Amino acid sequence: MERKQIKKQTVYLCITLLVLLAGLLALRLWYDSKCIKFQDKNMEIQTLYLLDTGKGSVLKEEADKVRSFYVTDTSGRFETLEDLKLFPNLEELHLTYDTGGMTDEEKEEFQKQRVGIINMLEETLPDLKKLKKLDLTYFDYFEDLDFLSECSQIEELDINYNTIRNIQGLSNMKNLRILNLAYNPFTDISPLCELKNLEAVNLYQVSVDNLEVLAEIPLLKLVVYEPKNKKQEEILRKLEDSGVMVHRKYKKGFEYLIREMEEER
Repeated sequence: MERKQIKKQTVYLCITLLVLLAGLLALRLWYDSKCIKFQDKNMEIQTLYLLDTGKGSVLKEEADKVRSFYVTDTSGRFETLEDLKLFPNLEELHLTYDTGGMTDEEKEEFQKQRVGIINMLEETLPDLKKLKKLDLTYFDYFEDLDFLSECSQIEELDINYNTIRNIQGLSNMKNLRILNLAYNPFTDISPLCELKNLEAVNLYQVSVDNLEVLAEIPLLKLVVYEPKNKKQEEILRKLEDSGVMVHRKYKKGFEYLIREMEEER
């Protein structure tokens, strides 16, 4: 009799475990159908912070509502940016790292990731079809912009305070309207000739060799540049005579100047 009782209890226990496993499996299937599965834990943490819903996971319907994504904690390093493709309506991306606020050890560690981050950007950005605004300020190590050569969808680019020496990668960004390249060491702006939709460009603290290129940009309305000689001053005056707003001193923020420009339309 006792053996039958033990056998009966064992059967009940097995059934209970099966029901529990079935419940867990159903919960997992629900989670997979309703929630986003991130490849990068830091990306998930950042997304949860931005959504501020108090939940421990991101619903797919919430991902559809994400229009802008920005970094708030530079101590978190992304191993991949592929998760950005989970946001089909992403329009603004701000990945700004203020290396000036890092310790020497942090800067050294950050520099080790240089190639990896550039590769991630090159692989991911072209697939963000609705991306219109990109901010890569303060990275302080981009030497060229080749990783942007396939990003024709972008209309606003802010990549000031860097070490850019070559802007050839901008040539294919045909929809670019707003461009902030202040505080960079490049000197040749000939690629800007290809940007027929360019309306505003910030070249403050850039030593341009061929400033006359600006006169070849048909829709140009705003320039920030401090002339280095009389020839450059003459070029700027001609731009002003043609209706371009020229700011030789950078007293106002570039975004403020953009608003002024757009209000005058």
